Amino acid sequence: MTKQQPRRQARLTIVDDLAFLPTVQTFIESTALAFGLGQTEALALTLAGEEIFNYLCTHVKPGAEVEISGYEGGYYAALNFILPIRNLAMRSFNLTATINIDDENSLDEMGLLLASRMVDQLQINQNNNGRLQLLLRKEKSYPKTAITDRAPFTPPTDNFSTVTPDAEELKFFISESHHYTSPELLPLEFYYPGKIVDMVKAGDYRAAIVRDTVGRIGGGIIWYWSSTKMVECYGPFILADDTTPSISPELHQTMAEALLEHCLNAIARSPAVGLLNRSPNPNLPQHHFETLGTVLEYHNTTPPTETPALFRQMQEDPGAIAWIDPDFEPFLRSEYQRLTLPRKIRLTSDSGETRAEFSVLATEFDRARQKVTLRPLWAGNDMVKNIADHLTLFTREGLANIFFIIDLGQSWQATFTPALRENGFSPRLLLPHGGKGDLLILQKTEPQKTESVS
Repeated sequence: MTKQQPRRQARLTIVDDLAFLPTVQTFIESTALAFGLGQTEALALTLAGEEIFNYLCTHVKPGAEVEISGYEGGYYAALNFILPIRNLAMRSFNLTATINIDDENSLDEMGLLLASRMVDQLQINQNNNGRLQLLLRKEKSYPKTAITDRAPFTPPTDNFSTVTPDAEELKFFISESHHYTSPELLPLEFYYPGKIVDMVKAGDYRAAIVRDTVGRIGGGIIWYWSSTKMVECYGPFILADDTTPSISPELHQTMAEALLEHCLNAIARSPAVGLLNRSPNPNLPQHHFETLGTVLEYHNTTPPTETPALFRQMQEDPGAIAWIDPDFEPFLRSEYQRLTLPRKIRLTSDSGETRAEFSVLATEFDRARQKVTLRPLWAGNDMVKNIADHLTLFTREGLANIFFIIDLGQSWQATFTPALRENGFSPRLLLPHGGKGDLLILQKTEPQKTESVS
């Protein structure tokens, strides 16, 4: 497994008393700055933490203990609140949440809504003691790469080697890849080369390039651990195309094979069960993989296309538990049989147990591809309406490619199934060991129609 760099941490344990609010503010801001955030990002994280602490002080019995931990991520800083309560005003953390000035309860939740808007990522969990954990993450700000006209470029000779790039070589490869690869096949991070450098430095990403003896770079590949058992890769991306006559098809293929082999060798002795590629480009030697399935990609003026997810098994699958709603049982049993994955299927059911009033969804946008992905953070009685409200928002914004991801290793996430079915989602793709268990990718298969705005 990729060895990550040691992450610095800071911890503050304090009682929920507004008299200590300046202490909390100072702790969060100084920690965020020490972990590399700029002044603007540090202030946003500080204000988010301040709003959460303020809410606790006014809604929890005075004297309750709050633990706040700061974590350094290299390209981000994170705050983890361990709260003295078992529930929050969860609806405030949804993208679609609004404030009603005539509703006193709604006004009380304004701080939580503001906090959720100030950070880049939010997670909600319960620890083994039943206490609520709230994780806030704020990323560093990086300049976006300028896509300029392609300069004359000489590819490497066939006397090349596959090596780990330094920071400048990595940025060069990332920037040049925009000239030789369709934008929809490049990950979002490729628009921020400095971020990828920091992700590699932190150990979250690994990278390799092909380089000849003169120092000319012909392409590269990036991979990372998407879960404790699965590695995902981007690429390989070769810095040549049909307009590069000085490179032969044989050299083109040889470089792509060398990059993929380097990645495979790097993870061969690790706990990785498999290697996944969800956005294969023409350079990827696909004979090393099998197809897990496809998703549809809708476009403005052309028919939808199918994008495959490719999988390379690295060692024998150890098996897993899959928590499944009966509605999706036929699809998943068929996929497990087709892919020969040993799974113990456990069907979930609604036995009338009490749920929280509100559900929470995390939202990840990829506007360049008109794409949005939802993930469940908290289950609640309003799941049908919550999903429908998000779909209404996506319709207004013209987002045609809408996905929902369920972790089959977490039984509570299966409770979203009836609400997903009612809102028009269908299962499309199964990713083995993609989370705590397998990931089920669902898609809203009817493209959203953009509403006209007068």
